[in-house]
Amino acid sequence: MTHALEINDAGLVLVRDGQVVAEEPGCAMLDGREPQTGVAAAQRAKLQPLYAETRFWQELSTAALTRPMPAAATYADVAHAQLAQLAREAGAAGSETLYAVPAWYTREQLAVLLGVAREAGLPAVGLVDAGLAGAALEPVPASVVQLELTLHRAVVTVLEHAGELRRVRYEMLPQHGWLALQQAWIDMIAAAFVRKTRFDPLHEAASEQRLWDGLPGQLAALERDSALTIELPAAGATLAIELTRADFAAAAQNVYDAVAHVLQRARPQGGPLHVRFSHRWMGLPGFADRLAELRDCELRPLPRGAAALGALAFERVLRRDPAQLTLVQRLPVPLARGHVGLAEPAARIAPEDRPTHVVYCGRAWLLGRVPLHVGSAVAAGQRTLIVAAGPGVSRAHCRLACDADGPWLEDQSTYGTFLNGERIGGRVALRAGDRLRLGNPGVELELVRVVDDDGAA
Repeated sequence: MTHALEINDAGLVLVRDGQVVAEEPGCAMLDGREPQTGVAAAQRAKLQPLYAETRFWQELSTAALTRPMPAAATYADVAHAQLAQLAREAGAAGSETLYAVPAWYTREQLAVLLGVAREAGLPAVGLVDAGLAGAALEPVPASVVQLELTLHRAVVTVLEHAGELRRVRYEMLPQHGWLALQQAWIDMIAAAFVRKTRFDPLHEAASEQRLWDGLPGQLAALERDSALTIELPAAGATLAIELTRADFAAAAQNVYDAVAHVLQRARPQGGPLHVRFSHRWMGLPGFADRLAELRDCELRPLPRGAAALGALAFERVLRRDPAQLTLVQRLPVPLARGHVGLAEPAARIAPEDRPTHVVYCGRAWLLGRVPLHVGSAVAAGQRTLIVAAGPGVSRAHCRLACDADGPWLEDQSTYGTFLNGERIGGRVALRAGDRLRLGNPGVELELVRVVDDDGAA
């Protein structure tokens, strides 16, 4: 039976037959002969922090760990250990699996994932963008935003419906993930203990671990009650403090405000904002209240494991020969009743009007089938055009490539890409003579068509 796995280090979710069969945090302890992963590792992470690892899914690679560990040499080793354990415990070893993967995974990371999955006993037969899959469980409006929470990042994926639902861009908020939220609450709780009892639970590894272990239960209690009592043993006595839901909301306010700001930027021009948020955001103290402040905004929670469930729902579309897997970034999701899809892509640019190169600072870069990634600090391992850093220029700003329909540009920035003076969204076709501006004031590039003496490209 086919399984689906959502790769999210806040909780890897394995689904079979429409049901969640396993969920584990992407945490590992590397102090033994073999990595210990999941809940058991998270329950020891503050006791021996030097051996704790939480970035192996986010930074998945075969590069050597910066600090040698007894149990693993690379992030891929740690990921393999967790997948193999997940497969064994769920009785899924050997099962063909669809993978819902993070938006930021590069081609190299996808290749590593496929190898890890094969060796761990969950061979991949399909790959899909996790934000797209999570929003694909029901009919959608013409423009929809999916909000996800990973261990180290909040992720906003902008989707548009033009014949089918497709990902047009995504934005990440580093240091605004699940760990940052938990740390804000732990710091707030510890400060309350210091004020009332002069005992600082963060000065002892055992008491700090107790705070982290107790946090899920406290958040669950605050969904029901407006206040709670937190107790800790110390020096033969039991110390106690009282905190309210409002206290927890205030501690998380910086994260909530940053997310609301990015969501506001994702609003379609002149239209309402439709947000689908993962189950990881549900019930967080004050989160729904903060998003309710957004004007003309429809909020809808997604079920647990939505990305994996969405992958299974579209197995017919996603399934491929394992030797020919590609990342799917569009799905045939129906439009919600009463909504009209966006315009289909413009007609193909005539061959004689298609640019062959993009020019920046007197140098020309060829436009080809392999995308050219443009920005001030593009990740290694890609075709890159590095432009001068400055106001409005993102590290990974946009990408250009050429397919059967001709050259195109896809905006991936925070502050905008402008084509002939107009800000664009998603992917647009390009003509020779077009001028690009990255950011504001930003930098400028020009699209040109190079021909030989006979006028042929």
